[in-house]
Amino acid sequence: MYRQTFIILAVVSSCMAQSSFDILNTPTDTRDAALGISLNPIVKPTRILTHPEHQVTLSVWNWVEDIQGAYIGIDMKQAHFSVQAMHSGELELRNEIPSEDPISTFEYTLFNSGGAYAHQFKQFTLGLGAELIYERSLNTSATGLSLNLAAAYALNESIILSGGFRHFGVTGKLDEESTTLPSEIWGELDAEFGSLTLLTEVSNGSFPLASGLSYPLTEGFEFLGGLQIEMADPSVRIHPSAGFTSAWNSFSLGYGIYQIDHRLGLRHFVTLYWSY
Repeated sequence: MYRQTFIILAVVSSCMAQSSFDILNTPTDTRDAALGISLNPIVKPTRILTHPEHQVTLSVWNWVEDIQGAYIGIDMKQAHFSVQAMHSGELELRNEIPSEDPISTFEYTLFNSGGAYAHQFKQFTLGLGAELIYERSLNTSATGLSLNLAAAYALNESIILSGGFRHFGVTGKLDEESTTLPSEIWGELDAEFGSLTLLTEVSNGSFPLASGLSYPLTEGFEFLGGLQIEMADPSVRIHPSAGFTSAWNSFSLGYGIYQIDHRLGLRHFVTLYWSY
């Protein structure tokens, strides 16, 4: 009873208190989750051209207390389109004193859709992404527009530097509270050492440093792992993530765990990739 009350309070507070459209910082698929770094072409639009993939991505994930999400992404040459949703089942709003009856029950929904476009100028790539976000909790809702600008430069065939601005834009209000976008400035290094790929990201957000790697253990089977450093109070926290993808013909199936040590439990991701 006490543990359940704590979990519900924690989830509700993370969703409702000074909402910042958390779906924007939620991993979209197995690779994002396992590496602990967002590779979504809408958030980092230069990846459409620096890491070209003609594929359709279908992803679902599950978290504590029946919190679930789904993602569909489509890559088309210089453009990318996606739809994403996050939904909780019936949550109970309680105070800090355990009791038999909750103050109220409600469902929580977040939805976003967006697109991105990139253009290449020899070794330099510039991209722009935009997302429309809708959030609903209790009897209130809010809408926002998120803009993402990125630039990338290929130092050579093995190293790519990229950076930009993400989640800048405008939002409405959720009830009486002003909602904000989780705006950040970021930079990333992508390096390939033979079969090993290493990614490192720095930003001015909640996770100022994140690093991930991918390595094919056998033909068609790839291991993914990552670490996120969070500047938490009173001490710094390190969050590990892990997963894999297995390829068969034009399809790949992936499984990932995001932030294995999260105090609310594991967040599981299952993704199907179709390359066309």
